[in-house]
Amino acid sequence: MTAYLPFISAMPGPARGTSAPWTLPEDGFVDPIAVEIAASGARRVALTPAERLLAAACILAAGLRQTDIAERLHVNSDTARTLAGQVRRCRLLPVPDLWALAYPTDTDTDTDADTDASTDAGVPAA
Repeated sequence: MTAYLPFISAMPGPARGTSAPWTLPEDGFVDPIAVEIAASGARRVALTPAERLLAAACILAAGLRQTDIAERLHVNSDTARTLAGQVRRCRLLPVPDLWALAYPTDTDTDTDADTDASTDAGVPAA
């Protein structure tokens, strides 16, 4: 089962100036499940740059160190140091609610007519 490991380790990395295969393009969305999986170190998961930063923030918020960021997010020590610095500069500690980022509520769409109980019951509003 480990016969393919030398082949994988001998594979060339991404070309200079291109992103790694585990880095997704920024799409404006946050996948809280991917962030939680990555931060836990359970398995490797593809992340956008924003998700990787949030995963690093989760790791630091749990009281872990830059070496844990490198290990759990599968990045080198320089990248882990950069992520930790970005977390501090962006003031991401404590970590924002990932589910609120993923599913923001729009309170501007609620109107009194939408929440009027008399119209829901089939009774005309006065």
